[in-house]
Formats: sequence, structure tokens, C-alpha cells
Amino acid sequence: MWVECDDVAMDSPFKGSNHIFRDKEPFKEGYTPEEILEREEEIQEYAAALQDIPDGFGAPNVFIYGQTGVGKTATTQKVIEFLEDEAASADVELTTLSVNCNKRTSTYKVLQYLANELYPDQHFKQGTHPDTLWERIYARLDEIGGYVIVILDEIDKLGEDEELLYDFPRAKAIGELEHAEVGIVGISNNFKFRENLSQRVKSTLCEKEIQFSPYDANELRSILSYYADLTFRDGVLSDDVIPLTAALTAQDSGDARMALDLLETAGDIARHEDDDAVLEDHVRIARSEVDRANTRDIITERLTSQMQLVLMATTLLVIDPDGEAKVKTIYSLYKDLCDRIDSDTLSESRVRDHLDTLEMFGLLEKGEHNLGRRGGRSYIYSLVDEPRIIVETFREDDRLQRGFPSSVDSLLGSFEQSSRSHVQSEFDV
Repeated sequence: MWVECDDVAMDSPFKGSNHIFRDKEPFKEGYTPEEILEREEEIQEYAAALQDIPDGFGAPNVFIYGQTGVGKTATTQKVIEFLEDEAASADVELTTLSVNCNKRTSTYKVLQYLANELYPDQHFKQGTHPDTLWERIYARLDEIGGYVIVILDEIDKLGEDEELLYDFPRAKAIGELEHAEVGIVGISNNFKFRENLSQRVKSTLCEKEIQFSPYDANELRSILSYYADLTFRDGVLSDDVIPLTAALTAQDSGDARMALDLLETAGDIARHEDDDAVLEDHVRIARSEVDRANTRDIITERLTSQMQLVLMATTLLVIDPDGEAKVKTIYSLYKDLCDRIDSDTLSESRVRDHLDTLEMFGLLEKGEHNLGRRGGRSYIYSLVDEPRIIVETFREDDRLQRGFPSSVDSLLGSFEQSSRSHVQSEFDV
């Protein structure tokens, strides 16, 4: 195949007929499968936590915890579908409202979104007074009546803004609502989110908690096989592709989303190379590509600005031959970075919490360092991924660029060889 360009014939860069994929829709992040695999126990816990609604006993508050890619959101969507059917059968009025807090990181932004959802014929612009938003939301909810479940996905992105968590569950008790009762379903990647809430909010919520653990290799095999049947043509996956993909992901994070990205990328590589089948080698090459993409996604989409600054401080210490990434030195550099970009500075204990969160996200790991009989023990932090990926990701953010000292390029240069060694080791797994 060829095309003409300025009277010069050139070959088309596109491939011919596709013999690898049948359908790619199930790989998309918004896809909800017909059945939720390997989460039977969590679904039962979820149903028990929400049973008061179809029974007519009230709208409970439920918090869901688990790292990225363990099925929290998909399971919530499926359980809510069942709940709506049960409520309808029991003649119980139920309204569900869902908000992703990743892009609505304050009470005000959530209220604005909810008001626009409840009044689709109106538009509440930025700048509408918060009291107006509360009044209109409560008025509409009372008009609808019954039970209302507000699902706050990635609720930890609200940070220390607790107004929603305090006001919604109390709305009927304090007379803001007469004919409706609100319950909250909070979904969080941060296991410490509840611990950081004020005592008044903890007392108000009285919530039930469900924790989603990472998937193991066998569970990932089951999930990958289900999706492979939906997406790949018959016979194109070699027998070792799904077991290897599951094993690599289970060793790393237990993240089903990451496993699916790895499987899709391996198929893309086979397709690009005009291979007849997806092989083990395609999976190993794909792993390096997916790791880089996931690291960028976590840093830009899932970390708060304060977590990013803590990660930046740790990164600069790791790549500095004279640096030592201990909590004290990380905190000292973190404060300097806050000054550089004119950001608020957190306490050392909060920075410790953020280091734990970064470790949970798989960006950092810590090793215990024995300082001798009198020196005690301390932790030294290191990066899981290639430092250059983290630095380049930060440099894409204009605000964070100002935090980099001018010496960072020379530091990266001295680290380059070990970075290449790290990448090579990825292929040797």
C-alpha cells in the first residue's frame, strides 16, 4: 500500500489486516465487566454493609480501601446495581450519586458537581456561593425523598477538607433534610485516610470498612483469561503468556489494571512486529513499557502535591552520590523545595505518612540500616523505578520545575549507567 505526497510515493506506516485482536473495548478503563471475578467475599461484605437500605433501616456509611487496580470501583458499580434492584423490589426510594474526587478535590467542587447533576436544566457556575449550593442540594434531595447514597471515589483527594463527611451524614439529624437521608460510600487508595480524619468526623460517620487486598497470581490468571477471551483472536496467545503476565504482576503490585495493560501492550508489540502470535518475549518487553507508563500515571494522577514534593526530595537524595535518603534528610530537603515553590510545609510526622503512602504505591522501598549499638536503627529509602522517569515526569509540571536545583542534570548523568543496569535487570526476571 502506498500514498502520494508531493509527487513522491511512500509506503503507508499502517499495518495490514489485524490478526491479533478481536476487540479492544474491554481494555478501556471505563469498561465494566458483566461479572466481577475473584471478589466474591468482598461483594458479600459490601452487601451486608448496605443491607439496611432495602430493609428500610437507614442509609449507612461505608468506606472501601485498597491500592489501585484491585477492583474497588468496578465492584462498587456492580454492588450498587444489585442494591438499586433490591430497593426497587422492596419499594424503597433510593437515589445514587457518584463523584470522582480525582478532579474535584474540594468540598466546593463536589457540591458544584452534585448541584449540576441534580438540576440538569440549570448550570451552577464557579463562584456560586457555597451556602446556595448546599441549600439547592438539600432542597432537591428532600423533593426526591428516600435514601441517598453519595459515592465519593478517590475520596482521599479531598485531603483535610472534611466538610462533606461531617455534614451529609448529619443532615437529617440536624434538620437540613426532612424526607431524605444521606449515606456516604468512600473509596480510597490510602489506607491511612480514616486515621487522619478528625475525631468529630469519625464519630459522625460510624462507618463500616471493607479492605480489598491485592490479587495473587492465580486470581490474576482467572481475570486475564476472562479478558483474553473477549479481546484476542483464537489461538494467538501462547500458553505461557497469561501465566507469565499474572506472575509478573503479582510479584509487583497485584494490580489487575496493570496486568491488563501488560497483556494489551504485549499484543500491540506482536501486532507491530507482524508476528503471528503473542509470545513470552513480547510480555517481557511490554513490562518495561508499562512500568514507565504506570509510574508517570501514579505521579501525575494519584499523588497529592505534597506527596509529589516528598517524592521529589527523596529522588534528589537517591541520585546524589553524597546524599542519604533518611527521614531527617528527606524532610530537610522537602522543606527547601516547599520554599522554592512557595508551598505550605507539613510536619515531619505527616511527611513520614506520605513516605509510607509512596511505598504503598510502589514508588519507594525502604531498608533498615543498623547504626551500631549506640546509634540505633534508621530506614534508608530507595527508588523502585528508574530515577530519570520520575525526574522527567516532574519536569512536565511547570510548578514543580522550579523545585529542581541546577545540579540535577549532573546528578542524573552520574546515575545513568546504574539506570541502564536497572532496565536490563527488568528483562532478566
